[in-house]
Amino acid sequence: MSATKTTALAERDGSVASTASLVQPGQALESSRDSGFDLSAAVGEPTDNSIQAGASIIRIATKVVDAETREAVETSALAAHKGAKRIDELAVADDGHGIPENILANVLSLGYGTRMNDRNGLGRFGMGLKLAALSQARRLDVWTKLAASDEVFHAYLDLDEVVAGDQTAIEARPVDGFPAEHAHLMTNPKKKTPFASGTLVVWSNIDRLEEGGRFGMAIRDRLQELTKYLARTYRVFIDRGLYLELNNTEISLHDPLFLLDNPRVGKRFGSIKAQVFSDDEIEIDGEKVRVRVTLLPEELRPRAGEGGRTFGELQIPENQSRVSILRQEREIFYDTLHHSFFPHDEISRGRFQVDRYIGVEIAFPATLDEYFRVRNVKKGAEPDAKLREEIRKIIKKPIAAARAEIRTHWEKVHREETKDVPEHQPAEQAVARAEQHTPPGQAGRDLPPKRQQQIVDDLVADLDLDDDGEDKEAKEQAVREAVETKPISIVDLDWPGKELVDITHLNGNAVVKINRRHPFIREIYTPLKELAAKDPNQVDATEVVEFLRKVEVAFDVLFMAYAKAENMDAEADVRYADLRSYWGQFTAAYIGEALRG
Repeated sequence: MSATKTTALAERDGSVASTASLVQPGQALESSRDSGFDLSAAVGEPTDNSIQAGASIIRIATKVVDAETREAVETSALAAHKGAKRIDELAVADDGHGIPENILANVLSLGYGTRMNDRNGLGRFGMGLKLAALSQARRLDVWTKLAASDEVFHAYLDLDEVVAGDQTAIEARPVDGFPAEHAHLMTNPKKKTPFASGTLVVWSNIDRLEEGGRFGMAIRDRLQELTKYLARTYRVFIDRGLYLELNNTEISLHDPLFLLDNPRVGKRFGSIKAQVFSDDEIEIDGEKVRVRVTLLPEELRPRAGEGGRTFGELQIPENQSRVSILRQEREIFYDTLHHSFFPHDEISRGRFQVDRYIGVEIAFPATLDEYFRVRNVKKGAEPDAKLREEIRKIIKKPIAAARAEIRTHWEKVHREETKDVPEHQPAEQAVARAEQHTPPGQAGRDLPPKRQQQIVDDLVADLDLDDDGEDKEAKEQAVREAVETKPISIVDLDWPGKELVDITHLNGNAVVKINRRHPFIREIYTPLKELAAKDPNQVDATEVVEFLRKVEVAFDVLFMAYAKAENMDAEADVRYADLRSYWGQFTAAYIGEALRG
């Protein structure tokens, strides 16, 4: 008789052919470990639970050990420790309401959640606490105390015991108190008094946070990333008074929009806030999606390229073209939202990386999760196509206006700061910086000192200076110092002849003499520099474009003229191969330094 007929007969007479458990606990829990959590997202789950439990204090602590000896390593000495390290335990303590003993066991059961499908809080899926812990560790312990009781209750989930068949259920039991090694976390760090109520969550037997391997991330870097994540993700709650701590250090908020009071900003600049370029709402199903665009204060973007270098601790460069998405005021996304989302019609490149100074924030209630495709790990979101297009329309104009304001401010600062700067100084300074990392020049090292001095004297004598007296002497002295001290300097001269430039080599340094009578200098180079010095508000865009077309052709001709010059030598490939290579190599080094920012 066939298997199909046997099954059919069994169904007819009511008998059961075979049975199976709905879940194979060990295998299911092992499989659940790859649920998409990294350390930051995983720590976010118990932090969310603490906030929803009404906590005003959340203390997070890690125990870092030597990967081989398992001996504890102080977090302050991580860099000095030579051996590979791992995070062995992680604890999250709060002063929230605590968990009633009659539901404590259920809290560690997969699929159970006191806020299942709750659209008013941070949780929703009933999986976060367990999956987050198991993604990093093999054991999860929870101790809790209610304000109305002196008793502490404990429950745990141990993956190794489940796999071995030793743990088949989760039990909540009264215990003498919080574990001694973590009891200090259940106190107010400022008042040194015990919490009246609260919960302690501990991950132990952590096996996925060890450094090493080709792409292994250092423990110190992991903890720094976690600090940045907590500071940004919970910025609204910290701003409202939440005390959040990692390894005995209070975490101050970081707001990419620079609208909230950031202590790190306040220490340097006092109370400064970003300019709000737009603050709009989109209504969906009776709910509001808030979309804001801000521009960082001028103090944080004083001139092109400086904000990222000067104020590195404020993480300004990370904001470039990124969008922050908040769900229930808790950030769940901070990245480039979509390759076509951020308006690219005027996107800045190179040294004009203006978008890092522009903040874009989208905030929505949990009731609109479907429209943002929220993931269960609460680290990732993307508006659906129609909503994304609506947001694009809203942010396009304010972003364009913010970009224009940044450039206008930088241009004003640049004009003010360079009005008395010698013409070629920016390029000479960039080359000097680049020369610190390039091979030293060799030409002209065998010239006698007297001959070198004569060359400098002749060069100064050829200068066409209209000034008299002290001003002329000062300019001549400036040229002497530049020629003698800078690896490469430029001087503008006039002489008859077809030479575009003349180059003098002095003791490994070089002086580039530009012939202002040459057609390329007269028709292209000089007008280009004059255009760059003009006020942007006084420049006609059509004329600029027409001139840039001439410049484009002129540079093509310049390269081809060099090729023709080589072509006049039958042995060009032999004589000039190294010259071409060096020319390209040093051009890349110099231009990279000149346009850095």
